[in-house]
Amino acid sequence: MKPATNVNDQMSARAHRGDVALALTVFILLAFGLIMMYNINPALNQKLGAQAAPVNYFRNQLINVVVGVVAWGFASSIYFKLWRKYAVALLVISIVALLALLVPHLSFTSNGATRWLRLGPLSFQPAELLKLALVVYLAAWFERRQSKLSSWNDGVIPFIVVVGITCITVAIFQRDLGTTLVLALASLGMFYVAGIRLRHLAILLTGAATAAILAIIAFPHRLSRFTEFLHPGRDASGGGYHIAQALIGIGSGGLFGVGLGKSIQIYGYLPEAPNDSIFAVIGEEFGLIGSLIIIGLFGFLIYRGFEIARKAPDSFSRLVATGLTLLFLFQAFINIAAMLSLVPLTGIPLPFVSYGGSSLVIMMLAAGLLFNISKYTLKEVSYADSRQRGRDRRPRLAGSGNRRRVAPAR
Repeated sequence: MKPATNVNDQMSARAHRGDVALALTVFILLAFGLIMMYNINPALNQKLGAQAAPVNYFRNQLINVVVGVVAWGFASSIYFKLWRKYAVALLVISIVALLALLVPHLSFTSNGATRWLRLGPLSFQPAELLKLALVVYLAAWFERRQSKLSSWNDGVIPFIVVVGITCITVAIFQRDLGTTLVLALASLGMFYVAGIRLRHLAILLTGAATAAILAIIAFPHRLSRFTEFLHPGRDASGGGYHIAQALIGIGSGGLFGVGLGKSIQIYGYLPEAPNDSIFAVIGEEFGLIGSLIIIGLFGFLIYRGFEIARKAPDSFSRLVATGLTLLFLFQAFINIAAMLSLVPLTGIPLPFVSYGGSSLVIMMLAAGLLFNISKYTLKEVSYADSRQRGRDRRPRLAGSGNRRRVAPAR
């Protein structure tokens, strides 16, 4: 994806209808996630039996969706440039929330990882907010330092400090390598679009790969997962149990699946069925065809995101759209690839589909921001004279009161 030309950056951006295809894709994925929660809720509660109080996954997810739709409406109605004004504050809030995880009475641990803050009866994952905050901050930072990005000392080193500290914090204190990978890859993708030199990018990629290897070796549970990934069938009843059950579920789905509500794996066999492993349940119930449809929806969502970035009215919106699209891309890829044993298990949710409030609400907030940018996308049009301008058949735009002048990218 190439950056837009200076001609685009200097044109007038008028508010027009947003990307309907993007919105429709997001809400189809939301609806599908609700269907999956309604479908698996009885089986999951039957599995719990008398060991724990019943959990109404469908009701809870419906509440999450309602909050997410409100977040979408908020982000899609706020002019995207206002996010630049609060980029630093948003990042600071995210980092403070991450540090609050170190306070015992404010956080709690699940499955050996401390990733949630207690907010009364609710819980929240600060790392999810950090994804959005880092994208907005980096977009503003890249735009402001456009002329210095090709410099190692003034461009690359500050980038390493900001992104490196952020990723190390998530990887070590939250023990969340999946989110770390998403943050690192999205940040590098934004830097590439912003104008980093290719040799500098190669150095950063090498350094990121080295850091990922060290992060795996330094923690026994990650090293164990990596070993299980290399030899998934060696300990199918022990350390490799999760991926073995995921592959059994996907494999038993065949071409068309066993049918909605007929999954066997959710009856105590597949760990984290409503969350990280939801794609394995999809593969079992809807088969290869259904799985490809879900992958196709994500592929189309990514395509629309990059199209919005390509036609964005200025550097800031172009970089924000790129970063948000990369978040969707890498998070969906890592989740699906882990269920197919193409990458090690990382414990990351499938956007818009997996059970959980923090990820869904932040993803909807990000999608709403992307939709707002789509309202101001531009097309390069050359007019010979006023007659040709009058004859041109342009899409119907909003009135002159919605017209905003976009400043040239610095």
